[in-house]
Amino acid sequence: MYICLCNGLTDRDIRSAADSGARTVAAVYRAHECAPQCGKCGCHIKDMLREDAGSACAGGNALLAPSKV
Repeated sequence: MYICLCNGLTDRDIRSAADSGARTVAAVYRAHECAPQCGKCGCHIKDMLREDAGSACAGGNALLAPSKV
């Protein structure tokens, strides 16, 4: 699905940038060698980055929880 119409960035493009280390909206644009135009997609990109970061940490949180002995 297209997330940034101005630059033609899709959800796959954003996830690819996140997988390559992008943690900010600006880093996503840099990863694809483009720049924000109208800025309307910024909040959607932030949400996607948060979701990706949350899913990456979700599996590890169980290991950090205190054990009940």
